[in-house]
Amino acid sequence: MNAPAIGRPDNESRRQFLRVGFLGALALTTVSATAVLSGCSSPPSAKGFHLFRESDLKVLRALVPVVLAGALPAGDGSAIEEAIHSLDDFIFGTSLASHKQIGQLFDLLSMPATRYTIVGLSNDWDKSSAAEISAFLGRWQTSRFQMLRAGYMGLTQMINMGWYLQPRSWAAINYIPPRVVA
Repeated sequence: MNAPAIGRPDNESRRQFLRVGFLGALALTTVSATAVLSGCSSPPSAKGFHLFRESDLKVLRALVPVVLAGALPAGDGSAIEEAIHSLDDFIFGTSLASHKQIGQLFDLLSMPATRYTIVGLSNDWDKSSAAEISAFLGRWQTSRFQMLRAGYMGLTQMINMGWYLQPRSWAAINYIPPRVVA
């Protein structure tokens, strides 16, 4: 009885694998070095905010009306800003690790390359329609990738929390705060 012949690995496919790995590592190194050398440090927070930067505010101002559709008072633009300020105040009281993770999420959402490839928006946030933003949220909610589903949950829960922490939203959910005994 003859043993089955074990084929030798194809040298061309091995070379191709090494070439792709090398080019991928080179690309990642180049992007990282460019970010460091170009001063790609986190910009300061926007005026009147503890943590949120101008780019974060652009994302939030587009997301809040879509996530809270039907919950915000009609025609009241100040409700969006109140929800964002409330969220900023809440997150500011959390750990530095949370600040960093939330900053990374907003970086992912606001950078043009990742906004197009991962989020699926070709236009900037302030130029995207509610339907496009809703479609993005739907894609992340049902994604086969756990990281995108977690991003969806984090975004929508943060935004909901920012609105429902405010006393003026409590009547809509029939919440009666506990009485304070003096």
